Amino acid sequence: MHKEIYKLAKEYLIENIGELVSADDVYFDAQQNTWNVKIIAKTPHGMLILGEMHIDQNKNIVDVPTKETLLNILKSKLKEERVLIDVPRSDLARIQNMICGVRVYG
Repeated sequence: MHKEIYKLAKEYLIENIGELVSADDVYFDAQQNTWNVKIIAKTPHGMLILGEMHIDQNKNIVDVPTKETLLNILKSKLKEERVLIDVPRSDLARIQNMICGVRVYG
């Protein structure tokens, strides 16, 4: 089912938002009874998570941010000064304790 939801989300995003964004991680939210799909943008600074779309069990899209909302989030994130560091997984906990605001991707 994950592959079907991913494909549905990816096609929807291409048709309605454009090539700027893509679908990423898919997970089921048992409380909301929806499939949630992360929406990402690939930039020169790396992949940025812009939001999520929600799909019900009948494969109906029930919630997705507008193109304008996604663009505003992207612009805001691109203005932030960020750096990407490559560290061994074994050092990750120590770095997260030393530096607040660390986000982990991967």
